[in-house]
Amino acid sequence: MSQETPKNTYVTLHKNFVRTDIEYADRRTGEVKTFNSVTLPKGTVIDGRDVSYYQFSPLFVNESRYRGEDYRDIPLLTEREVWLRKSILDEDGKPVVGEDGIELKEVVKVMPAQIRDAIERNRSEYLESLSARARSARDGSERLSRGAAQRASSRMSREDIPF
Repeated sequence: MSQETPKNTYVTLHKNFVRTDIEYADRRTGEVKTFNSVTLPKGTVIDGRDVSYYQFSPLFVNESRYRGEDYRDIPLLTEREVWLRKSILDEDGKPVVGEDGIELKEVVKVMPAQIRDAIERNRSEYLESLSARARSARDGSERLSRGAAQRASSRMSREDIPF
């Protein structure tokens, strides 16, 4: 029995990073067509390179089967590389245009498994940071409440109550 690699690699992202059914007019036919666009979240690192805000256009985008209605599953062919693109900006934040009048883009070619692993790593780091922040807030709150209770009990005794 041979171990086959799966046909698709699924990348799951929050719906805020995925745009679906973006309309455009085909240059040759004038027909209105649609495409999908995915933007990688801040902090996504692949092979030591920060690919935050790079974009790619998947053929399909589906509502997530496991994470709920706010997430989207993006099936990508496992053996086909994905071209991540990002516009090159000048000092003023405007896109740089080449001699031919087309915007210049930075392109990084990666495999779908690298994207999936980078997003999962980014998500787990984010959740750990949230957990640490919640833990420190909870500890600070407990210290404050213990200190307030001790101060209140030392200032007031049964005899001090006016009624």
